Amino acid sequence: MLGLPFVNTDYRAFSRWPSYFTLAWQDFRSLPAQPDYEAAVARVHYRAVELAQGLPNPTGLDSQTLRAAARRDGDGGGDDAVLNVVRLFQWLLPGLAFNVAYFRAQLL
Repeated sequence: MLGLPFVNTDYRAFSRWPSYFTLAWQDFRSLPAQPDYEAAVARVHYRAVELAQGLPNPTGLDSQTLRAAARRDGDGGGDDAVLNVVRLFQWLLPGLAFNVAYFRAQLL
């Protein structure tokens, strides 16, 4: 439904309370199909990128160093494989943050 390649640990944690999670999920499950949902998740994503770009870089780490480390330590996929995982989480986490906030709002 959410297009994830795995069950996130946050949802696993919610499943510890099956009666709560069943009700919360039933209320939530139609939300991702709504245009406003995608827009809200995109706003979270772009704001997170904006904030991250403002963080200090005290060690001076740069993309060349990171790419070299990915090639050295990788499983043959090189830095493209690492970049694909980074992109997955870059778009996964804003949705997760929004979803968890929605679940929290249900409890208020």
